Amino acid sequence: MKRFLDCFLLILLLMVSLPSGVPGADIPLDVRRQVLAAQQLMDEKLYDQALTALGENKSEQDHYLIDFTRGNIYLLSERPQQALLWLQQVVDKAPDYLPGWLNLAQTQYALELYVAAGTSFERAFTLSDPPRRSLRYNAALCFMQSGEWERAKHLLRQLVALDPQQVELPWRAALVQVYLNLDQPQQALSQLMILVQQTQGAEQRRWREVLVQQYLTLERYDDAISALNRYTEVDGLYPRWWTVLTYAYLERQQYRQALVSLKVVDYLRPLSEQEAQLLGDLHLQLGVPQQAERYYEQLLQQRPDDDSVLTRLAHACLSQHQPQQALQWARQGDNPKLRALRGQLLFRLGHFAEAYEVFSALAGEADSPGSQWLMAGYAAWNGELWSQARRALNHAVTYPAQKEQAQRLLTQLNERP
Repeated sequence: MKRFLDCFLLILLLMVSLPSGVPGADIPLDVRRQVLAAQQLMDEKLYDQALTALGENKSEQDHYLIDFTRGNIYLLSERPQQALLWLQQVVDKAPDYLPGWLNLAQTQYALELYVAAGTSFERAFTLSDPPRRSLRYNAALCFMQSGEWERAKHLLRQLVALDPQQVELPWRAALVQVYLNLDQPQQALSQLMILVQQTQGAEQRRWREVLVQQYLTLERYDDAISALNRYTEVDGLYPRWWTVLTYAYLERQQYRQALVSLKVVDYLRPLSEQEAQLLGDLHLQLGVPQQAERYYEQLLQQRPDDDSVLTRLAHACLSQHQPQQALQWARQGDNPKLRALRGQLLFRLGHFAEAYEVFSALAGEADSPGSQWLMAGYAAWNGELWSQARRALNHAVTYPAQKEQAQRLLTQLNERP
């Protein structure tokens, strides 16, 4: 935008040298002479001398062109604060003087007075004939920069409402940005679709990504999936499409399609740890535990102390009816969930004494250990460890949820000879 504003400045200085092209062609001769003398010095970058030619810092001629030229000198010599004072006087004296508003807008922008700059650009737009819509666009950009999103939206909506042949893509892009900042993704969709259609290459890919992201934000998963499938047909080597497609399918609980998409990602680039875990989970959920185990083992090499991976490995082995192998994985971790699984596997494999020890230890750590004590009681009962069974069941019977089962076992235990 800075470059764009610099172009305005150059144009305006030329306009000053052609007084017949500006309002008020009846410029006094002495004013014209002063301005032209100043301009000659400005051409040689003799800015302070140019100011002197205009009467130093006093307006000997109370004329807006004197003020305008002085403002331009300050602007060219990078003294925008002084330029602002003179250019403000220009538009106060000549409210319909377009170059005054343009240079004032640039000065305000340079001073980061974005709201004021936007207002000045919009005023310049209303004075331009024929309408210079780039000025309205500049005004919108200034409002965007100051966070005045609603004001920017108002201007940009007017711009994109023109004949489509006259609408420039940056206007639509800016309006999309405004909508997204206003958390109005639904309103952004129509502009995004046009941007996707009318751009090419990397820019088109970027707009496609934004469009799909808005579909997902709006939970329009079918639209997202439809768009992504179209994009994979023409841009199938871009991993991002397959990655997003995976998660879109997951949202629709279409796990088989999600698995296929994620496997394509695996072919196109190395998976992240999270993706590798997801790939294993999908295989396990879809009844392919051998593949799940393979991915979990790869993941375990990256996260050797991760109990969640060990738990997944144990479940993958159980799905393959390999409880002994599952127990080996369960023995390698130490979190409560994995130890509970270890206790269940020990019980299932008939290692009752060890199962009792595991459940008793878990009960000692739990806030509400009724189920752990009951399982410890069952393990001890099956291992014929009667004193341990009585101890565990006496604990379990104090918890409402386990009371009935524990009481029945205690009764049977007391009736033993």
